[in-house]
Amino acid sequence: MNLSLRLSTILEMTPPSVVGDVGSDHGKLMIALFLNGKIKKGYAIENKQGPYNRLVEELKKNEVINYIEPIFGDGLEKLPTDVETIILAGMGGTTIVDILKKDVSKLANIKTIIVDAHSEIPLVRMEITRLGFSINKERIIKEDNIYYEIIRFTRSALAFYSKFDYEFGPILRNEKSATFKEKYISRIHSIDELLEHNNKLPLFRQRELLNEKQKLEKVI
Repeated sequence: MNLSLRLSTILEMTPPSVVGDVGSDHGKLMIALFLNGKIKKGYAIENKQGPYNRLVEELKKNEVINYIEPIFGDGLEKLPTDVETIILAGMGGTTIVDILKKDVSKLANIKTIIVDAHSEIPLVRMEITRLGFSINKERIIKEDNIYYEIIRFTRSALAFYSKFDYEFGPILRNEKSATFKEKYISRIHSIDELLEHNNKLPLFRQRELLNEKQKLEKVI
């Protein structure tokens, strides 16, 4: 099973457990999790008929339908009670938060949440920790010129994070990997270009950009 770097990273971060993949699409990740021995049982969830039909076909074709059950449902509404790990990948941060908050009672037995949010990442960190989880592991990768931050949350009684932690990731900004630095150095260069070549920018916007640059320089 050939996986993208993004899906391979999620696979590596998934603990041995019963997994529910929300928005499973073609089920590639769930199939790979099973074939790699990371899971013995799981659920692939889709809420659109076309993708759900393709998901069922892929599970049958790869002969894993007896181990990975397809579920036609919206978010967590039909999540079985034996699920221990939820994966929410490839969607916007606001959508992820909405899914979790809509059926928050379904999180009672959840030990791990793995998130690949394509926007509003600070919001995701903040809201999931408020639901009773802490940030256990983070990875930042670059694929097809896009940066992805993949976050693993685990059940926790209490967790304290700063605004910088929510924005840049408590683990990511501590580790300061080459990809992490590259992302924000690139942004600093973009700010420099904006300030240098757009002298007609309103004064308030120039100040915003300078403040952002100073913040990023502290982080890297």
